[in-house]
Amino acid sequence: MTSRRQTKRARFTDAALKRVPDQGMPPLKTPPRHHNITIKRLLLDAYQFIRAQSLVANHFGRQYLPRLDLIEVDITYKCNLKCINCNRSCTQAPSALEMPVATIEAFIAQSVVQRIFWKRIRILGGEPTLHSRFLDIVERLMDYKKTHNPSVRLVVGTNFYGHKVRRILGELPPSVVIKSTLKTSRTNLFKPFNVAPVDTCYNRFSDYTCGCRIIADCGLGLTPSGYYMCAVAGGIDRIFRYNLGRPTLPDPSDAFEDQMAAFCPLCGHFGFQWPTRKPRQSKTWRLAYAADAQQAEKPTRTA
Repeated sequence: MTSRRQTKRARFTDAALKRVPDQGMPPLKTPPRHHNITIKRLLLDAYQFIRAQSLVANHFGRQYLPRLDLIEVDITYKCNLKCINCNRSCTQAPSALEMPVATIEAFIAQSVVQRIFWKRIRILGGEPTLHSRFLDIVERLMDYKKTHNPSVRLVVGTNFYGHKVRRILGELPPSVVIKSTLKTSRTNLFKPFNVAPVDTCYNRFSDYTCGCRIIADCGLGLTPSGYYMCAVAGGIDRIFRYNLGRPTLPDPSDAFEDQMAAFCPLCGHFGFQWPTRKPRQSKTWRLAYAADAQQAEKPTRTA
């Protein structure tokens, strides 16, 4: 099995090298810039804030439900840029945590058994190319696409920053889509992720089980901590340690209400907040990061 994998990996790399000379900066085509902040999205967020008020939600029901046709996979929290207001806490609480390749293999096996035909699988981080086995993960997903789901769209979300990242991206097969905001510094226009809605007075009547448009736009999240209604929630759980991740691919009947009730009150993506380039943290997040730092400093017990 190992020999067969190595042979496939060699063909995988050889195919990439046909379009990427192994000298200097790879002539990798710069992808179109993806904009996280747009007028349309701000208007949708404003509507979402109104729609999530308890009185409105009780009358019309929940606006967003989990999707089982899109998924984002956070394979690592390592990052070479560490942006201000990072919604995976790569700056606020750096971590070298990586998702084992076995988790990807289990995800693929469960998808096949449950006959879930994903429309899009997006590989994210952190910076996903910094995962020590990034190309192995891509290879597994390419095999899945070829054998079980030819129409799935495989996407790598990257900051496209630095020689190492671009060199690794240059080894991807042409069928893998590269999506990037083309960041060039740590200071970017983001929503204030670390301003917890539960710390604001204007969210006092919000129904957090309504979720937000990330659930609809991005789909489920698979992180090193398990499955979540979105990958952002998995990043929050890494800090708060509620351990609410599902260990296996969720059943379609799973409404994730427990996760929404726990994580949406903490997430700056819920409802409407003005984007900013300045670091902002509300009290709940300041306390959580302090507790996480203390936990990280505790010596590991050995038998």
